[in-house]
Amino acid sequence: MEEAIRGNCHCGNFRFEIPADSSSTPAKLGVTICHCSLCTKLGSLWLPVNPDDFAITRDKGTLTTYRGVRFCRDCGTTVTSEHVAGPLQGKFLVNARAVAGFNPFQLGTNVIHTTGSETDPKDIDHQQRQTQTPSSMPVTGAEQDPVKHRGSCHCGKVNVELLVELDELEIKEDNCSSCVRDAYIGTYPTKEQVRIHGREHTFEYRYGSKFNGIAHCRTCGVVVFTNVYGPPLSVFDRLPAERKERALAVYWKNMALQPVNVRVLDGVDLGALTIQKTDEGAEGYVLPP
Repeated sequence: MEEAIRGNCHCGNFRFEIPADSSSTPAKLGVTICHCSLCTKLGSLWLPVNPDDFAITRDKGTLTTYRGVRFCRDCGTTVTSEHVAGPLQGKFLVNARAVAGFNPFQLGTNVIHTTGSETDPKDIDHQQRQTQTPSSMPVTGAEQDPVKHRGSCHCGKVNVELLVELDELEIKEDNCSSCVRDAYIGTYPTKEQVRIHGREHTFEYRYGSKFNGIAHCRTCGVVVFTNVYGPPLSVFDRLPAERKERALAVYWKNMALQPVNVRVLDGVDLGALTIQKTDEGAEGYVLPP
């Protein structure tokens, strides 16, 4: 008998299994991409699953729910959903990105696309928010740097203004253990090229070396930006002088960055962008005991 298909949030607080002989396994169904505003920002890839086939193997009580979508409030991974409206309404859905070993770069043609319903309250509320300027966000005037792109999490509590065109920046995507779960597509402006409003509404997830922090909205779970910390400066003291100088130059360049998740930017067609994809997988990722 084949092994069960296993999955988990990144920190491992929530884990699940789907029987390999179930008719609702990824190999048999493929994935469904929902294009409603919330799913677009989350980048989730949904597997319709029979709830009776979904076995929870660990639950430390860290999942929270936003409009039917459940995500871990410790690491931010979107795990399951029961859509409140639209074509997927009423179906129990598992995020394929949370399945162990899943590679989004190898989807092939076994993909179903659907759209959010025009009457979906998720989209109506979101569209209304986009027509309003949050009270915490200063209005851009002629004397200020022009805003090229605006974006936000889905609930609107975390907002970003990009002061440079996307085609002037690198855009990258990889399938490391955390980026694959967050569906993160990063662009890398400097801190002077971006304004972020609502940082106080985020929680940050740091793991491994803790050189980077992934900022999720506490309410809707969407990743808007990440923070760069880098190694402690004492690390460079062990290097020979010439190597130390080069390494520090790279360090300070990285420390000047304020990475942003391209998925949250309004009106951006991901299919039209040149995205540098790195297919290295989740080597080195180990679930905590």
